[in-house]
Amino acid sequence: MEANKEQVSELARTTSRFAEAMRQGTSRAYDPVRVGVLQSAAEDGPLRAGEVAERLDALPSSVTRHVKALADAGLVTTTPDPADRRAVLVDATEAGRIELRQFLQIGDQVFGAVVADWNAEDVVALTGLLDRLIESWARLGTEQQNRANTRRGNPFGWSRG
Repeated sequence: MEANKEQVSELARTTSRFAEAMRQGTSRAYDPVRVGVLQSAAEDGPLRAGEVAERLDALPSSVTRHVKALADAGLVTTTPDPADRRAVLVDATEAGRIELRQFLQIGDQVFGAVVADWNAEDVVALTGLLDRLIESWARLGTEQQNRANTRRGNPFGWSRG
């Protein structure tokens, strides 16, 4: 049985409420872009700063500020890109990798506390469903948003991305 329009609307609103609750809670505790820069550098570095901005869907100037702050804190290094001297490569230092591991452990502890009264089956089921939603969104979401904006003439004046 396919979901009806009301069920899809409820899912859209629920996921939006969850995303906003996560954004509000996390933005008080840390800067998500800064963590994203560090995580990209630690997991996939060295990367061009522009590539990090693209991955995070962040403004290059914002990523540059965060790279500088992380470098000043000794959490990343920057080196000129041998292929293009105008660009820099960002890589995590050992201190940055340790900081990221600690940050992720704290996040796991917070999530653990939030779902402490859930049974394991519910946690596994939600994780699987969220993974499926993320994959579907990556495959279809932006395309569908752009199509809807084109049909409606972008009535809200929001940028297309």
